[in-house]
Amino acid sequence: MTDFNWNEFYQLAEHLNTNYSFYSQEAVQRTIVSRAYYACFGMAKEVLEHKYKVIVPQNAASHEYVRIEYGKLGENDIKNALNDLRKYRNCCDYNKNVKDLHLFVNLALQKSEEIITNL
Repeated sequence: MTDFNWNEFYQLAEHLNTNYSFYSQEAVQRTIVSRAYYACFGMAKEVLEHKYKVIVPQNAASHEYVRIEYGKLGENDIKNALNDLRKYRNCCDYNKNVKDLHLFVNLALQKSEEIITNL
């Protein structure tokens, strides 16, 4: 088995942003936000593990841990963008009604690009 390429989640989010004819627009938009977050979280986690040799917990605490570690490295742009993406994802994943969902999609894709570029 090969290692998963986390960038594929981002590519899927980009693809879904223009190709969603089989599902409701709302379901697709919520999925875009979620996949954008997990793409960036996965890539950021891998960079910490491989480049900086940081041991990241393999549980739910890893999400906050990754953000904290980027802060320690002085990479506050990455830390803050990951936190913004997490907030967008939580809103889209847990709230029954999301006002201005299209804005979350645009912000999530923009923040994702920033993170990917800065990693």
